[in-house]
Amino acid sequence: MLSRGDAVVYKCRGLYKVEEIGTLNFPYVDRKKQYYTLQSVENEKDRAYVPTDDSSNIRPPVSREEAMELIGRMPEIEMLHVKNEKFREQEYKACIADYCPENWVRVLKTTYNRTKKRGSMTSLDRKYQMLLEHALYSEFSFVLGVPEGQMPGFIAEHTEESHS
Repeated sequence: MLSRGDAVVYKCRGLYKVEEIGTLNFPYVDRKKQYYTLQSVENEKDRAYVPTDDSSNIRPPVSREEAMELIGRMPEIEMLHVKNEKFREQEYKACIADYCPENWVRVLKTTYNRTKKRGSMTSLDRKYQMLLEHALYSEFSFVLGVPEGQMPGFIAEHTEESHS
């Protein structure tokens, strides 16, 4: 069970803090059910309400050690191999459905590689790249104490170090 003030990763939307735990006073909501009221760390207008008995959409942030280990392994993480372009978005969604940062990296590497090969970025790749960079960078920023805007450089620096 989470407590007020706990940090969580909510879906692929980034880092949130548990603001309240209790019933919701909204129409069409089961007033007997307990919910976590989650407040986005980056956006004060962004709140989410998650039933306390279904935590499939939230997880604790990775540890500092897990983040550094994942950054070090990024060069070895495989891209997705999408067999049919018509199902590209479904494959992206299926890969990231567990909200696991390693799978976010797989999809990001796929979008970067496709953009490089094509010379331009598709709107679908842009959508997932923006979503997943934000999710990954906000979580890593929180656990590593590095500002979110500096995460690309931090990651580049630390993936080079582990391979030199």
